[in-house]
Amino acid sequence: MRYKFFVVCLLVLLYPSVGLSQQLPPLVAQQGYADMVLFNGKVVSMDDRSITPNTPGNIAQAMAIKGERIMALGSNAEMRGLAGPNTRFVDVGNRTVIPGLIQTHYHSYGSAARTYGPQLGLVDPSVKLIVVAETTAEATAKKVRDTILNAIRVQQIPEGQWITVDLQENEKNRRGTTFTWLYLGKINRRHFDSGTEDNPVLLRTQLQGIFNSRAIQEFTKVFPDWEESTDWENGPGSALNGYAAVPDRGALTFEFWWKDKPLENLAEVLRLGGVDIINKGITTLSTRILYPRVVAAYHLLNREGRMPHRLSYYIESQRGNLWNLKTTREFYKGTGAPWTTHSAGNEMLWLGGMCNEVWDSIYNEVCLGPDVDVPEGISVRERCPEPGSKPYESVKTALIHGWRPVQVHATSSHGGRLYIQMVEEAMEEANFSVEYIRNLRMTLEHNPLLGNVPDVMEGIKKYGIILNVKPDHMGDARENIKDYGDQILKFVAPVKTWINDGIRVTFEANGTDFWTPIYELVTRNISILRGSEERSPLVPEEAIDRVTALKMATTWASEYMLAEDTIGTLEPGKFADFTVLDRDFFTIPIEEVRQLEAVMTGLGGEIVYDRDQIAGGN
Repeated sequence: MRYKFFVVCLLVLLYPSVGLSQQLPPLVAQQGYADMVLFNGKVVSMDDRSITPNTPGNIAQAMAIKGERIMALGSNAEMRGLAGPNTRFVDVGNRTVIPGLIQTHYHSYGSAARTYGPQLGLVDPSVKLIVVAETTAEATAKKVRDTILNAIRVQQIPEGQWITVDLQENEKNRRGTTFTWLYLGKINRRHFDSGTEDNPVLLRTQLQGIFNSRAIQEFTKVFPDWEESTDWENGPGSALNGYAAVPDRGALTFEFWWKDKPLENLAEVLRLGGVDIINKGITTLSTRILYPRVVAAYHLLNREGRMPHRLSYYIESQRGNLWNLKTTREFYKGTGAPWTTHSAGNEMLWLGGMCNEVWDSIYNEVCLGPDVDVPEGISVRERCPEPGSKPYESVKTALIHGWRPVQVHATSSHGGRLYIQMVEEAMEEANFSVEYIRNLRMTLEHNPLLGNVPDVMEGIKKYGIILNVKPDHMGDARENIKDYGDQILKFVAPVKTWINDGIRVTFEANGTDFWTPIYELVTRNISILRGSEERSPLVPEEAIDRVTALKMATTWASEYMLAEDTIGTLEPGKFADFTVLDRDFFTIPIEEVRQLEAVMTGLGGEIVYDRDQIAGGN
């Protein structure tokens, strides 16, 4: 009797729960109730990876989230059916929801340092002077020297105090004139060494600079290979001229002036800068990192669980440490190529490969080579990476030893050709297959004058190289026309042609501004000069539709990041990274796209930005 009584009681207890489990939606039975449901929205998945114009993929009213990941998309009623007593409901008020934006190329640590460094004691300690260039190199050099000597005397600048001189372009000069003077040595350290023996001086333009002899003396105490590194990257005699490129200037800040500052302070600077990024609807970005302290600061944030956004970075140690050829080869051989995909790495921070940013150059130093008729005197200015140069040997060495090269700045057709030549040399030496190279998904950046030269495009397609364009660089071509004539118009970022030919194309935003580049890709109404509000059409036949442009910053951008299985689209199982817009990107007039703003950002299932307190009362 006791046994029968026990069985009856057990059945009474079990039957209600069995019935309940049968009534649960399969997803709830499998995963549990949704933690959050976004409803009353236009949720655009962007899960169509095709190149067919205006194909955003599935569009739903609502999205359910479980933990860090997307649970399902569907109607309001369907997603409410996945909710339980503790589910959080967020009414997005008929707003458009898209995947979190992916910034494929943004050196965010630099902007963060400028914005937030001072409040954490990370400052440029130099005395700062400004000189507006004259119309000749000789007159400009004299003006620079006179300005420095006058400041030393009038301000009584003490011995050992660093001085920086910002050299600004004369409005009568062509854009980039001062860059060319410094690069070709027409202005060099010998012009202002005399009288500045007691003070380290950096003369700088927007991109590069010149050290005086005292600055070199101080700088090489930390970077003993500087002279060899500088000549290797910029050509023989560059160190003698005191030439200081982008890596030197950054190293002066992060690894020289700030080398004894607390790493926690730099980490907090990067975190604050990252909050600004996430508030623009950007959930993932990638950048090359030259400087060890920046890498260390990001990893400190990650260990502490304080990364504000996802970050894939590409190591560029040979430039940030100003190494010579021997050290560079030893580094890329000895580190074992520890790069990874997103899913195989860390959720918030992963090493995606290596980089050597400079390949060819911009403004007056593009590398069009045999693809155009080069006027007399112009070819000497072209900066083309030949075998033996730092860009060529760094990337080739890394590739041979298993690294993935990313964010190499190839701007012009012959530069692209030389890159393919380098890849094929590495393949032969390391016995790599075409399939192996394609799976690396190497990238070339900016590409304003890459064009559609048959042999170059054949190599890019063969090796699966992703072209990452920067639309605001296209306007620089108008300056190049003054040298090369209209023959270069056909080289100006033929994005539509590339896409239709089966080349994967992504774009890099203007910092945190995605909407101006999209506007420019859709209209080809390009700034007269970079950053200018004055615009005019430039190769309008290469315009693309707005959905394709958005794919370049979401769907396809995730492939650039080796993360197409985790981010970039709103699909079940992927991280719940999303952006809510203040207007419907897909239907507003194209002229209004530039004014779009993110009003909410979700990262890994958490609302991390809510400008209008949409979720505040829900």
